[in-house]
Amino acid sequence: MKRVLVLAIVMGALRIAQAYPQFQLIKDQTCSSCHLSPAGGGLLSENGMATAESISQWGTTPEFFYNKVPLPSWLELGGDLRSAVGYDVAGDQNRRFVGFPMQAEVNAAATYKNFSLHVTVGARDPKWADNSSQIDTSTLFASREHWLQWQDKPGETEGLFVRVGRFMPVFGLRFAEHVYYDRRYGGTPLYGDTYGTAVEYVSSKWEAHLTGFIHDPILKDSIERGNGATFYAETRLTTTTSIGLEGKLDDTPDDLTYYGGVTAKQQVGTSVLVQGEVQLIHQKIDEGGKVNQLVSTIVGSYFLGPLMIDLGANIYHSNLHFALLDQEALDLNIHWFMTSHVEMLLTNRFQAQAFGADGPNSGYSLVQVHYRL
Repeated sequence: MKRVLVLAIVMGALRIAQAYPQFQLIKDQTCSSCHLSPAGGGLLSENGMATAESISQWGTTPEFFYNKVPLPSWLELGGDLRSAVGYDVAGDQNRRFVGFPMQAEVNAAATYKNFSLHVTVGARDPKWADNSSQIDTSTLFASREHWLQWQDKPGETEGLFVRVGRFMPVFGLRFAEHVYYDRRYGGTPLYGDTYGTAVEYVSSKWEAHLTGFIHDPILKDSIERGNGATFYAETRLTTTTSIGLEGKLDDTPDDLTYYGGVTAKQQVGTSVLVQGEVQLIHQKIDEGGKVNQLVSTIVGSYFLGPLMIDLGANIYHSNLHFALLDQEALDLNIHWFMTSHVEMLLTNRFQAQAFGADGPNSGYSLVQVHYRL
């Protein structure tokens, strides 16, 4: 039991990392050009592995376990291991050195003609058993994603896709950095995966994703508690410019929330990409009352050899009817792609006024190590 408790403490800060949308436009026109999923994230395609090799400092064979484990043509395997250490500051009285695992997952995809089955399994945040001081061991591992996919053009990166299962509905810019406000407050929070059906079309000129979803009926601590639908559409006006529209309806036992927003992406030269997202959120509380919120995130990315340097700014206003409820954050992330499998990341955040004019400032500086199987 002591071993379980130690594991629970260590895994308590587990976080999930996903794809880097910063690569879109800079490296290719769509996320599906480098990933097996039409939404990006997860397993890399042949083009994605080639990109991972070419952008890294020292290359190395990009396939699963350096291509030392032979796989049949119908099966793809992968995975991610990630951990972090650093310094966290919350106000003047709370400063500490921290270290924790972030991700430990294995991905698999099996394909037969037009159909493919995608599964992600791994560690997750452990939970305490009800009315107990002991860890519920059944919560130590879970399948974050599992879906069945049909596509009209097998093996190609464009066309019509239909997915049924558990996944994150496509909505917004979908940064890997879940602390960015457009994710944390804007409709795609960490562990916000749902069961749903998605109809998606992807091409080099435009893409559209429509998803109907329900909250996870099995997990008692499901982050997404509602049922509803999301819509995201993006058009590439040129090879260096795109704009998008988004909407989400989320009906929970306590409220009904509408999300609406726009996204924009602009490539500058050959090595700079600027992305932005603005959302307006209207919440109708069942007990009475309405709340309007504003979420905005803008990120500039600079590619310099094996480095990707991100500078981001975030604004969140929790209730537009009142002043001094805004929250701001600045982020500086420096990615070093050492090999096609190994990434080092220095991530820094300064957050001003947790809520209201008298709220304390906070921030952190962390070094992450990411290994792709």
